[in-house]
Amino acid sequence: DFGRYGVELMNKEGTAFAFNDAKGVELLTKYKELYDAKALDPQALTATPESSGKKFLTEAVAMNPGSALDLGNFKKQAPNLYKNIGITDQITSTGKVNMYVMGVMVNSRTKHTPASVAFAHFVTDAQNQMSFAKKVAIFPSTAGSLDDPYFTKEDGTDETRVRIAAAKSLKNAVNYTPVLFSEQMKTALRNEVAKALQGKESPKTALDNAVKACDTLLKQQG
Repeated sequence: DFGRYGVELMNKEGTAFAFNDAKGVELLTKYKELYDAKALDPQALTATPESSGKKFLTEAVAMNPGSALDLGNFKKQAPNLYKNIGITDQITSTGKVNMYVMGVMVNSRTKHTPASVAFAHFVTDAQNQMSFAKKVAIFPSTAGSLDDPYFTKEDGTDETRVRIAAAKSLKNAVNYTPVLFSEQMKTALRNEVAKALQGKESPKTALDNAVKACDTLLKQQG
């Protein structure tokens, strides 16, 4: 959310976190106002993507990010919900949507370097990525793959409409989450955001504390 709002999570050198700037404080202040007005789910402080998805499935919340895969699940598990679903573009203040990325890493001290290199070639092969994309709701990262008719040609179904819209948005998408932003750091930020929403700290203090904690963890990573 910080990235989509236009907040720079780290400095340009990637050596320190910076989401406690004026833009970051502005965003958290807006969330605090929404929380106080009960416009956010009471369990937003501890919500995970999975729990939020379940709440949307039971119509406990009105909006939830999703994909063509989610549409298929809703169609099977909640047909009444599916009939009333509206599909819209990802909401951002930057004009660029967030890109959710997955990576494959190999330990630098592996004893199986040839196999690792072969696997990397297999995973990044354009034909293999396209084949995989047609089995699950992912998008290939290989150049030119998103120009395939599978990602450009309508067939009248909602699933395809979502897939085409998502593929189109990836043309200028941004990965707002720094590679160095670990799960521990995300937890530190969530904890401080919770304190701000509960009124235990001001938005500025909460983000200052979160940045300090994340910078400490960053140094520990070396």
